[in-house]
Amino acid sequence: MKKVFHFYFMIFCLIGFFTVNVENASAAPSAIIKLTTIETEVLKENLQEKIISLSKATPIIVLAETEGWTKIQYKTVIGFIKSEYLKSVSPQYMLVKSQKEPLVRVTNKQHSGSIGKLYLNSIVELYGSNSTDFVFIKYGGLAGYVNKHALIKPTGKKMKVKPTKDLVVRSIASSSSDEIGTLRKNSNVTMFTNLRGWAFVTSESLSGYVPMNGLTTPAQKTVPLKPSKPKAVPPVNGKKIALTFDDGPHPKVTRQILKTLEKYNAKATFFVIGQEVVKYPEVLKEVYEAGHEIGNHTYNHEKLTTLSQKEVNHQIQSTDELIKSVIGKKATAFRPPYGSYDETIIKQLKVPNVMWTIDTLDWKHRDPEKTALAIEEQVNNGSIILMHDIHQATADALETILIDLQIRGYTFVTVSELLKKQ
Repeated sequence: MKKVFHFYFMIFCLIGFFTVNVENASAAPSAIIKLTTIETEVLKENLQEKIISLSKATPIIVLAETEGWTKIQYKTVIGFIKSEYLKSVSPQYMLVKSQKEPLVRVTNKQHSGSIGKLYLNSIVELYGSNSTDFVFIKYGGLAGYVNKHALIKPTGKKMKVKPTKDLVVRSIASSSSDEIGTLRKNSNVTMFTNLRGWAFVTSESLSGYVPMNGLTTPAQKTVPLKPSKPKAVPPVNGKKIALTFDDGPHPKVTRQILKTLEKYNAKATFFVIGQEVVKYPEVLKEVYEAGHEIGNHTYNHEKLTTLSQKEVNHQIQSTDELIKSVIGKKATAFRPPYGSYDETIIKQLKVPNVMWTIDTLDWKHRDPEKTALAIEEQVNNGSIILMHDIHQATADALETILIDLQIRGYTFVTVSELLKKQ
């Protein structure tokens, strides 16, 4: 018996479990977590000497199981427990929601070493902890302690696997992570998050991450109504928001954005710069012909409050004339660069001066996930969202944004359409 365990000990010493972090967790096998069923001892390799005692319902990481014994890891301790004193449990799913990506630590102490971090909006498996501040979680191959204030209970949405193909379910939001199983076409699932195009879903038999574009909203059943005398029903306005894009047109990014907007039947407003219209008039024409609104964003993005009245007039009028030469009409909205304007500037305008209610800061961080998160956390009915169609990261974020907002019941209109409703 001792020789057998010595062999296993040599093998598993080669496994660096806690070298895994969330960025490369897809390369590691998904951790197996169990709970102790009674107060029990963790023994050394000789199965005689005690290392520590564990209380009932303590979460541990399973490293190996053989001949009635389980090799486990608890914090920094590796040892053996009788298999009969451990049980598998169903975890509680929690959503990562905090100011910044929380660290996963080796122990339930604030200053213990970190072994990785969790992406915001990811779903993790919660197994509890005996600490008042930390809880034990698992995300793929990453398992450890996280501050409990970084986690909240997620809200589920009913979804359905599209009828076109089955979906592979994975342990984390990565195409290279472990495969857990397969969801069949038309399967009903509950979705708890949308993380960079990956949805965490649960079904009767599986839980894990699948590509968001493989899901669809279930068709609502229509119940035949009994014939009755028609009644006048007042119109009901749904939740509407305006997506706006500044600083274009751009030959690549703007066109990608147009394709994504068309895919989801969404309209937007593009505040264009005159000197870019000179370079890419055909792109501006494509934007207009796709049914989107064209706004004036000055000729070369000068801060208007630093210019003379004559210079301000040139910035606005020359851009209007350029727009008209391409699409046959002037801009129907105006946005001052940097949001900088005064009463003198307003008096020169013949169209609404349009600001924004949500600044995604996409120009600053150039991160698709942060752009989508800024909107997700701040959006409400009537929001005007500021983005820029000159950054590739913005175009890459757009599909995730549209999917999430459509699921939440929003429709996408131009700025002028939104202002008419208010």
